[in-house]
Amino acid sequence: MSDEAVSPQPCGERQTGTVRSGQMDDEKQRILRYWWMIELFSPQRVPTPTSRAARPADRQVVEWKQGEQLPWVALRPPPPIGRTRRVWQHTVYLGVYNLEETYERLHRAFGEDKDAYDERPAGRSACAGVLLDGQGVLSVDSAVLSSALWAVAQLDRRGVQDRAWADGFPEAAQAFHDAADKHEGERRESSGAESPLPQDSASLVALLRIGQETAGIVETPGLATDAIIIQSVAISAQLAQDASDIDFLNSFFLKDLATVGAELGEDGCGDALTAYLTSDDALKKHARVDVIQTCDATDRGVGVARLPMGRWPSDPSHSLALRQQFAVNQALNDLAPVAGLIGVNGPPGTGKTTMLRDLLAGNVVERARRLAALERPTDAFTPVTHCWTGSEGHPRRVRQLRAELTGFEMVVASANNAAVENVTTEIPVLDAIDSRWHGTADYFADIATAVLTETDTRNDEEPSEAVAWGMVAARLGNKRNRSAFQSAFWFDKKDPRTQEPVPGAAPRLQTTLAQWRDGVVPHARWSEARATFALAEKRVETILVARYQAQERKRLLPQVVESERTWTDTAARLQVDVRMARDLLAAARVSVERAGRECAMAAEVRDRCVQAKPGVVETVFSLGRVMREWRVALRPLDVHLNTAESAWYRAGDDARVLESRLEVLQRELLAAEAARQSAVVALAGLRRQLAVDEAGLAAGYPGESWTGAARELHAPWLDAELDTARSDLFLAALQLHQDFLANTAADMTHGLRAALEIVAGGGPHRLEPEKRRAAWQLFFLVVPLVSTTFASLGRMFGDIGPESIGWLLIDEAGQACPQYAAGGIWRAKRVVAVGDPLQLQPVVTIPKKVQRDIAASFGVSDTWIPPQASVQTLADRVSTHGTTLNQGERQVWVSAPLTVHRRCDDPMFTLCNSIAYNGIMVNGVKRRLDDPERPDLFDSMNGPLIAQSHWVDEGALTAGSHLQENQIARLQAALAYLARQGVAMEEVIAISPFRAVADRLESLSGTYPGLRAGTIHTAQGREASVVFLVLGGDPNSPGAKAWAASSVNLVNVAASRAKRRLFVIGDRTSWAEHNYFHQLATSLALSQAASAEGPKPPRVPEPLD
Repeated sequence: MSDEAVSPQPCGERQTGTVRSGQMDDEKQRILRYWWMIELFSPQRVPTPTSRAARPADRQVVEWKQGEQLPWVALRPPPPIGRTRRVWQHTVYLGVYNLEETYERLHRAFGEDKDAYDERPAGRSACAGVLLDGQGVLSVDSAVLSSALWAVAQLDRRGVQDRAWADGFPEAAQAFHDAADKHEGERRESSGAESPLPQDSASLVALLRIGQETAGIVETPGLATDAIIIQSVAISAQLAQDASDIDFLNSFFLKDLATVGAELGEDGCGDALTAYLTSDDALKKHARVDVIQTCDATDRGVGVARLPMGRWPSDPSHSLALRQQFAVNQALNDLAPVAGLIGVNGPPGTGKTTMLRDLLAGNVVERARRLAALERPTDAFTPVTHCWTGSEGHPRRVRQLRAELTGFEMVVASANNAAVENVTTEIPVLDAIDSRWHGTADYFADIATAVLTETDTRNDEEPSEAVAWGMVAARLGNKRNRSAFQSAFWFDKKDPRTQEPVPGAAPRLQTTLAQWRDGVVPHARWSEARATFALAEKRVETILVARYQAQERKRLLPQVVESERTWTDTAARLQVDVRMARDLLAAARVSVERAGRECAMAAEVRDRCVQAKPGVVETVFSLGRVMREWRVALRPLDVHLNTAESAWYRAGDDARVLESRLEVLQRELLAAEAARQSAVVALAGLRRQLAVDEAGLAAGYPGESWTGAARELHAPWLDAELDTARSDLFLAALQLHQDFLANTAADMTHGLRAALEIVAGGGPHRLEPEKRRAAWQLFFLVVPLVSTTFASLGRMFGDIGPESIGWLLIDEAGQACPQYAAGGIWRAKRVVAVGDPLQLQPVVTIPKKVQRDIAASFGVSDTWIPPQASVQTLADRVSTHGTTLNQGERQVWVSAPLTVHRRCDDPMFTLCNSIAYNGIMVNGVKRRLDDPERPDLFDSMNGPLIAQSHWVDEGALTAGSHLQENQIARLQAALAYLARQGVAMEEVIAISPFRAVADRLESLSGTYPGLRAGTIHTAQGREASVVFLVLGGDPNSPGAKAWAASSVNLVNVAASRAKRRLFVIGDRTSWAEHNYFHQLATSLALSQAASAEGPKPPRVPEPLD
């Protein structure tokens, strides 16, 4: 592999903040290069040899030595299971070595990080490996060379200063494959055999030497060993044919990381991967919205206009919780029209799978709406037809779907195999939908049932007897799963002995399409199918309009209340103003009258003075004196009269102004009273309508009681009527898809035949990406959702190209190393990462010290280093909507959380909510304890029927081992007690932090059939009514307890598995000294005390102590 093939190149000109594009692209290159490097040094471990006394009948692991009989010679043929014939498959690990030898060389090459500490041993891997069939014959293309050993040899020879030191592993791997093939050919030719020869002692040693030579470690102390381990497993004969798809020695992610690195340099990042690899400096922290502290953002996010038209057909009386609906709306409204990545923080028991089902329903309905817009079903295709020659020389053709019908492909992926299988094997089952639709929901139900029956076999157990309702999801992943799916889905079932069709077996899709094509089975015409779908769509639209109107009425209430208050205040103010105006006018009129009287009196006095004017004679005789005196007397009277008249006129003017003002105020008062009355009537009418709305919607109405826990428990505007209609529309959408297949049966027969070859891993090796993409798109038109592990995703989709998958839904994202998802995110247009960083962190096989050494050499920060970094942490940091949680001494931004927990009783719920989730969780568990037909096994109305959760204090007596047999004895006594109380062992999980204890717990399954046991890591994703946490712990190794208590994750996972009871067995004094275990001990002590003080049950439970 060349340096250019793995080193990212610039990914277009993207400018974010103040960080230059070139700087960001260089960091992406270094991150991908770092991830590729740690995967290069992360080989798979070889299995531990099994003891002869305890090994199961269908599996053994031996460390073979020369002179001993080889397993394919010694083992008897494995017995069949039912009608399933089984054969042995042997995995041969050549040159087994201790991984610590490679890590020491890495420390020397990259330098040591003094702060890093490795808390567990490295284990063993092998230089090379091959797969052999039951006769010991080498399986084609199975020869694998160790990437880690080859890389260590390169480092020793060339040194880390040579930037191209890691180039060339693909060539080395091919060289080993070719050399092994040549060796086997020469063996066959020299013996004159007509068929390949079984392996013998000499040939195994020869293959080992070829591996060591190719890896470059011949005679290298510590690395070149002669140890050979052989694992023999009994598998079905059919599965044995698909062994070549397995890389059982190296990391599954090397090729994908190399591909992404190369494409990164060709502007092939895609929006989702660009967001995933966002630099710390480019994070838009200022744009973050805390949806826990701020209600407005959540309320806007769950508005009626954002509600998807489709819904999973679960019980319509159980709508999604507020934040489940917020997450679904965010994905289908904000992410669907564009591209990118969002995170959803899903603590245990909060309904992550329920949320994913509604995403599925929403996408199926939207694609159906686009199908329904086509006047002719053939309009779904473009003029382009992709052609190629199939694996057996048959011509294959796939018509290209129109662009608007693509982008709905949904892939559920996880690092946890059980998690992805649970999603896709549970969704099609009849129990996954509400009983009201059991008689009507049928989307290829017979085929879906056959697929579940014939492919859902775990460890070659008897086939599943589940009954399915719809072919809406498929468990794919590795080639065996995909081949099994193809057979069960496409080909009619045949008798394995006669190869004749099994009478009465349901026809599979190939036959179903032929029956439609040939008119053997009738189907709806396209116009009828569209009309039927349109009716279901119209019903949802009508109800949504009513809900939108109800939402608008509620939105208007504050405005109408404010209007009524404003007019009431206005009328009251105007009434005061009118009274004041009347008083002023009355006073003004009095002033006018007074001024009039004063004016009249002044006029009268002046008139008397005028009448007393001296005559001419008198004036002459007085020489004008009397006239002068009269004039002096008249002058002030004139002034007084003028003043009085002016005052009178002014008083009159003032009165007239006041009269006008009063008239205006009276008119305003009348208008205000009318407006107030109108507002009162409007408010009363609105309140009556709101009361009707609230009565009709009940818990779905966001009224005054929609606060606190009630708000979290139920998304607004949803009720049974609307949810029933939305579920009916989803089923109608599936029926429209089925009718589309019936109306295009000829084209779909050819297309799906070709597509299923691609799905199963067939087709030309170098098929063009656009053809492979078209094949997958056609397949997803029929089966909308598939699941795979990250380990199989790259092989499954191959070179389909960037942003070729519509949706990547990552489950248990907190448990996945960040590099695992890089290839899937690169292939996806939209990514939804669902997980919980406070559950278990990723399991990292390479020691922490080595990781940090390599990270330092690439200048990579802690943000990108697992296990602290996971797919979830990287999705959380770029999610706009979320909240802040305390993680130890740090405050960490997490994506929008789901908050309603529906799994655990107390004290488990309260403990986890307190130590991990800042108290934001709401307990949605509902137990009916008074049902006489289904009495509760654990509790009654009068108190507990089975011992309450508590800590069984049992010391650690055996030094030098984490396994404490006295604690196992206490567990066995407790299991016997539960069995006497009628608790089935299938409802019990026993876990421990330590592998030695977990192995002992697993050994109890023979005595207690149905008991599930293992490490805490194996319990993630599971739940049980009763969980036993058996702590163990070497009393001379306090560091082991400190490791278990280094984060909240272990305690959080252990407690959140238990639905009804949690029993801890261990030394309470020593464990309670540590963080989180102290809170665990306190919580269980309080629970036990509360039980002792409460009412006594009808029968007192036997104590576990």
